[in-house]
Amino acid sequence: MSVFYWTIAGYIVVGGGGVGVFLWGKEHGNSIFDRLYRIFCMHIPRLLKKGLEKCFGKRAPACLDAAWVYVCYTSNPLVQIFYLLVVVGGYATFVSYSHPHLPNRFIGNVHKYIGFIIFSVCLAVWWRACTTDPGTVTPENVEKLCDVWKWDEMIFHMGHCRSCDLIKPARSKHCSLCQRCVARFDHHCIWINNCVGVGNHRYFLGFLGIHLVICFYGFGLTATILYEIIVAKDLFSAIFVRPDTKERFTATKLMVGQYLLATEGMVVFICVLCCIMGIVLFGFFGWHLYLVKAGTTTNELSKWSYLKMCLKHEGEEGKEKIKLLDNEYNKGLFANFREVLFPMEVTAAPAEKPKANAPQQNGTQKEQKEGKSRKKAKKSD
Repeated sequence: MSVFYWTIAGYIVVGGGGVGVFLWGKEHGNSIFDRLYRIFCMHIPRLLKKGLEKCFGKRAPACLDAAWVYVCYTSNPLVQIFYLLVVVGGYATFVSYSHPHLPNRFIGNVHKYIGFIIFSVCLAVWWRACTTDPGTVTPENVEKLCDVWKWDEMIFHMGHCRSCDLIKPARSKHCSLCQRCVARFDHHCIWINNCVGVGNHRYFLGFLGIHLVICFYGFGLTATILYEIIVAKDLFSAIFVRPDTKERFTATKLMVGQYLLATEGMVVFICVLCCIMGIVLFGFFGWHLYLVKAGTTTNELSKWSYLKMCLKHEGEEGKEKIKLLDNEYNKGLFANFREVLFPMEVTAAPAEKPKANAPQQNGTQKEQKEGKSRKKAKKSD
């Protein structure tokens, strides 16, 4: 059992440290996260490249750099593959270890099919979020987007995207991973390998919401299965015997937990994992719902924070300006959610082709108008 606890502790330390380094680590600084950042992101890669160069020549470090750029700075399906492995593998594990306990006195056999339906919806919504155009700004729709979202002259100013060679509508942003400007840009999500924008924001929210459902549903089922085992075997009234000393102990919660880990370890693991992931998703989903309610996005929130920081450096005058800041894109609760759940059509409709049998009109509209005016002049003469 000690191996299990040490494994869990190792996951928490490594995972928590990695998140801390990713969020707070900087190249220059003296905090523990800054030092870990320099160790893992600067010194170790430098030593690794030197070792590869000595062993395999100068092409090896170049290949390592190319792999790093591909993984971290290009749009690639690696995280999507990881997602499928986790979700499909997790569901397969749940079926293998939990379905044999169904049905029981608390859970009916119907939950096998309900679980499969929720799992299928998860994959369907995820794929829709992956493949839906997030709202690419094009020469055909840029004027329309500029009319819908005006520049507020606070966090958005009229500008030009050099990469796309287009005017940048308010609330848009150029994504360096996708190499395109996205209307009402929120963020680039690695789990869907796509930007979250006006076109697919609702599917992203659905992606978070349905995965929150499957996590809490899986937690509820596995917790009920474990409770049924406790009740069926009357574990809290059982007497446990230590194998080496034959010493007898009255059951405690810790002993019952250890017994369940020894006999139904995978069910316990799924239960704990679903609970933790459900709590994380609950916070993340709630945060994004709050952003929608406030009429803002992750990108805009960052811009507002930077603007307020700059104004604070101006002293008392800047603090007074902060009080006057107002988000003009916040149209109210219902209008904000309607903008996300029922978004405008961003993709411009292609121009209609002339019908094959339609007579060809000669000259431009200006020439046709001039011809009509000349005919009217002749009649008047």
